[in-house]
Amino acid sequence: MEAKKIIATLETRTSKSGNEYQVVVIKLTDTYEKLVFLDKAELELLNVSSESHFY
Repeated sequence: MEAKKIIATLETRTSKSGNEYQVVVIKLTDTYEKLVFLDKAELELLNVSSESHFY
């Protein structure tokens, strides 16, 4: 399968009950988004990989 580029962002949103959460939002079309919920370890990997320096 050929690789395809997608548009995705990591967003902080608020649930109906008022709790904040982080979710990856994949923009499929102009009118449809796919939400991908990550566990704590996956979120930490994203945070570490986005830092400008590593130890």
